[in-house]
Amino acid sequence: MSKKKLQWSAFFAVCWILILAVTLTTATYAWFTISAVTNVEPMDGAVSRGDANLLISVDREGPFDKECRLRLSGNPQELQPVSTADLGHFYSASAQSGGIVSQYRDVSERMDEKVLHGTLYLRSQYRDCDVYLKGTGLDFGVDGQMLAAMRLGMKIATQNGISVKIFRLDELGSTQGAVSEVTIPSEGMVVSSVDQSGTAAYTADPSEGIGEYLAVENGVDDTEPEPGRQKLCSLRTDEVAEVEFWLYLEGCDENCINEVQQRDAGLQFDFAGVPVEESGAEG
Repeated sequence: MSKKKLQWSAFFAVCWILILAVTLTTATYAWFTISAVTNVEPMDGAVSRGDANLLISVDREGPFDKECRLRLSGNPQELQPVSTADLGHFYSASAQSGGIVSQYRDVSERMDEKVLHGTLYLRSQYRDCDVYLKGTGLDFGVDGQMLAAMRLGMKIATQNGISVKIFRLDELGSTQGAVSEVTIPSEGMVVSSVDQSGTAAYTADPSEGIGEYLAVENGVDDTEPEPGRQKLCSLRTDEVAEVEFWLYLEGCDENCINEVQQRDAGLQFDFAGVPVEESGAEG
């Protein structure tokens, strides 16, 4: 082969490599483009109490106070879409066909790189109380697309056992303008398991509206909230509850698509303790 033909062959090979590179960087994997980034600000936040009898700490042994700074178990630079049915196993999409996810991978071991995850402790001082979330102090960001796609997961351990709760955050902001698109075979489902080939088994989305768990604030003295419709847990006097939390993007949610990129999320909790005598609940 002549020197000129070799030069032309090399030229076309370089062009083909460039074309492939452009194709790869613009490929879409159902939930996100490859270059997706979601900003998270702040990476931690203040946690304040509702009732004076309820105290908080990031360590089981304390010190307990009316507020503390959150401690995350990882240091994610961005929220990345995952799917979970039980907060024990997390999966992310790895391939799609015709706009529908066709394969997944188990990312449970790397979950802290993709979600905001940590643990806090609540203690009821002086009296038994029921514990609720307090809406005025909750902050997960104000962007409607993010709120529509995110989930807040909590695993709460008390003397009565362990409860797992997953909340939708739509009620905390305006989500009417959120863009949606179905990227899984059926709506209202999440991934429950993945086999060796990457094929997923789906189950009904277990998430609940967060509004059911908010204490009622009277607008006059919000240090004395009233019971909400559903409590997070009940605590005996001086009992400590362990609350493990996850803030994440639910990849199977129809709002968790490319439009959720480059958005800001927040992370701040607020809990309210209502004395059992006032709520009529039993510990």
